[in-house]
Amino acid sequence: MMKLSVELYTLAQRFGDFKAIEIAKEAGFDAIDYSYYYDKNCEEVLGDGYKEYAKKIRKHLDDVGIICNQAHEPFSFRYGMENNINEQSYLWLTRALESASILGAKNIVVHSITVPEDVNFEEYNIEYYKSLVPYCEKFGIHIAVENLFIRDKKRSRFNSKLGTPEELNSIVEKINSPWVVACVDIGHAALTGYEPEDFIKDVNPGILKALHVQDNDYMEDRHILPYTGKLNWEAIMKSLKKAEYTGDLTLEIIKFLDKFPNELLPETLKFAASVGKHLVTIYNG
Repeated sequence: MMKLSVELYTLAQRFGDFKAIEIAKEAGFDAIDYSYYYDKNCEEVLGDGYKEYAKKIRKHLDDVGIICNQAHEPFSFRYGMENNINEQSYLWLTRALESASILGAKNIVVHSITVPEDVNFEEYNIEYYKSLVPYCEKFGIHIAVENLFIRDKKRSRFNSKLGTPEELNSIVEKINSPWVVACVDIGHAALTGYEPEDFIKDVNPGILKALHVQDNDYMEDRHILPYTGKLNWEAIMKSLKKAEYTGDLTLEIIKFLDKFPNELLPETLKFAASVGKHLVTIYNG
């Protein structure tokens, strides 16, 4: 059964992890997508006490009655850094994999690395992702490779960075590990020249295991609530159904939630959950 999840970023920034989890549950979500990419408490979350902190979060999830279905890696790792734990950013990344597994996440989204123009993007990132597979095996968590984009600095457009179904299929196929799957970001697909429903149709259904669900206007990466932008949500959900997608529906609506003051966020999140439940109803229909 498709679970409804929400990325915890905005709530955690405003209220801290523990209260954020409670708000998500009270709003009607089945799950949370835990965000490791904000710097506010990175040392607490991924420092030397990371396992103890993760266990506290997991206990709170269990006590509240909500699960962690997926997570998002920290963003500090960059081109030129070494793929080993002597590199602090890589160490934090491996700790995020372990921490997310303690929380119960099935998948953790790990972005590909931007490389200089004279470096082969796919080859570099295949090596990067393959270096993480032993940690996936050890901790029992899948890496989800996401379709991304790069803004063209000269023109009013976005270029692909795994932004086509073919590129996403290719890199996951060449990594060739059951621990590496794909996450389709609905809004990103719209920015790189696709209707999201067509993008979904062309992704290998065997690798499509996670989603970032957000709306936009085809012009910017808005991360707003479905039905507040221009995407066709009936078509998107039917495309997921036709692809026999068996993962969860995870709202990544950071910029939508950011607009509201703390006092309104709990009610805003309840409305967001009702929208998410409507999308699940379309999928089930």
